[in-house]
Amino acid sequence: MGSSWIDAIDFGDMVEDEICDHCIGGYDPRERGRVKGHCRECSAAIRQGRPYNLSIPRMNAILRAQDDACPICGELAGDYGMEGRSFWQIDHDHACCNRNGSCGRCVRGMLCQPCNLRVAWYERLPQDIRDWPRMNNYLDDPPAKRPEARVSTVGDLRGIRARDGSFAGWRSSEPL
Repeated sequence: MGSSWIDAIDFGDMVEDEICDHCIGGYDPRERGRVKGHCRECSAAIRQGRPYNLSIPRMNAILRAQDDACPICGELAGDYGMEGRSFWQIDHDHACCNRNGSCGRCVRGMLCQPCNLRVAWYERLPQDIRDWPRMNNYLDDPPAKRPEARVSTVGDLRGIRARDGSFAGWRSSEPL
C-alpha cells in the first residue's frame, strides 16, 4: 500500500509537550522562564511562594480557608488571576522577618494588592486609633494561622487556586 498523507507532512523541529509535575498540564520544554519540570503558570506560583517558604498546596489551602476572597475587603480574584501576575499578594508579619521574604511561620494570608498596602499603613498607626473592624479581625485571626488552612484536601494538591479563576472544576474538598 502507498504512503499515507501524514507521511508527507514535515514536522521539522516539533517537540512533544511534556507534563507539568504539579498540575499535570502540558508545556513546551523549550519555553523559557519556567521552573524545571513545571508549566509557566505553576512556575510563576512556585516563584511567588518561594521567598515566603510556601508551596503551591499551602497557598491553595490558605486561599481555601479564605473562601478564595480577600479576607479584608472580600474581593474575589475571578478570572483576573488566570494570566500574568497573580491577583494575590502574600502578606506576612514584617516584625518577624525582613521585607523581602519570610520564614513561612509569619505568613498571615493572601490579600488583594490594595489591602496588602493598607495593612502596612494600618500597622503603623497607634494602637488606640486602630478602629477598622475587618482589619482588626484579620490581624487578630489571620487565615493562614487557622487550622483549616492546613493542606488537607485533594483540591489543595492540584491546580493553582490563585490562577484558576473562581469556578475551576478541579476544586475538591475530598479529604486526603
